[in-house]
Amino acid sequence: MCITVLFQLEIPTQSVFAAEQPTAKINMTNYDYQLESNVTDGNTISEIAYKNPQHGISMLFPSNWTFSTSGLPEYNQIAAFYAPLQNLSDPIPARLTIAVMNYEQNISLKDFTNMTKSSINQTGQVTISSSDPITLAGRPGHQLVFSTLPNMGNPISFEILHSWTVIDNKIYVFQYSAEGAKFNTFLPTVKHILETLTIK
Repeated sequence: MCITVLFQLEIPTQSVFAAEQPTAKINMTNYDYQLESNVTDGNTISEIAYKNPQHGISMLFPSNWTFSTSGLPEYNQIAAFYAPLQNLSDPIPARLTIAVMNYEQNISLKDFTNMTKSSINQTGQVTISSSDPITLAGRPGHQLVFSTLPNMGNPISFEILHSWTVIDNKIYVFQYSAEGAKFNTFLPTVKHILETLTIK
């Protein structure tokens, strides 16, 4: 169980670009998700509605962000949303991922939160800056903000917003990660995305 949590902390790499799917495919559907344009200002599409009937998830994300279901490093990640690159010296986009974990028995928010914090602390590779209860999709949740320490394998330090809620035997995890210097740039957008989140 601890291994599952640790794998959620993977940092985005440049390899994600090969798997990007353009958001131009509006009203695209498959068995797992739907993307629908959401006109909010005249005829301008400013947001896109992401809907995943299988997991009961829906939320809005900016139309200039890139959506992808390919190239996700973990089996339980179902979607990723990438912020637009700002310039040529910006090789790694900020990213918001969704993961859903299913267990045979119901899991309490308190138990999962304690296990997650313990697992993260045991890595010795991160510094936790905050740990707070939150409301996510109208349900009790928890949120950690932490930063990774640079190392030989990954010289760039990332800051991560790790949020989750528990519904019966399912855990819904939303993780925003960005280079430390750019974390606050997209944080308001990510918070807005999470405010539009519903889980049925």
